[in-house]
Amino acid sequence: MKSLAGHLLIAAPELLTPFFTKTVILMLQHDETGAMGLVINRPTEATVAGISEAVLGESSAWEKVIRLGGPVPGPIVALHTREDLGDAPVIPGLFSTVDAERFRTLVRERPEPSLVVANYSGWGPGQLESEFAEDSWVTLPADLDLVFTDSLDELWEKVVRKSGSRRLYQLLDIKEIPPDPRLN
Repeated sequence: MKSLAGHLLIAAPELLTPFFTKTVILMLQHDETGAMGLVINRPTEATVAGISEAVLGESSAWEKVIRLGGPVPGPIVALHTREDLGDAPVIPGLFSTVDAERFRTLVRERPEPSLVVANYSGWGPGQLESEFAEDSWVTLPADLDLVFTDSLDELWEKVVRKSGSRRLYQLLDIKEIPPDPRLN
């Protein structure tokens, strides 16, 4: 099994499960025990400042929007570029943090670029592989520009185009695929 950790999982257009329609998931773990990732293009109305007192026991003025990482209840995760405050590397230059003390430091220091994500997307052993067999997902290696994009409404289409998946192009009714899409 090839691990998809450090890749983006891109929902195929025909994936109509309401929560996962047009999602882009950053995969943090994928092995024989299952898989776990964070949807990165689902902002909520909550901010770090709004939940800080209840979750961290201290106030914060950081108006960072919290993203909804999936339907599975779980910890708040910070994705950032601060190696010294990371619990685990995700891709080169990108780290995840769930540790409470490190998370508090991140909230106090407000590093950018960063994402704050609540909940996660998870799959049991073999579950994600069966969804691949149903053509529900396409993958693309993650990079910092995609993870930290400001264009959340356009992220799904951007990664579909970048993935170069002919099947996705056909489903989107894109007639011509230029050799270098930057020339469009």
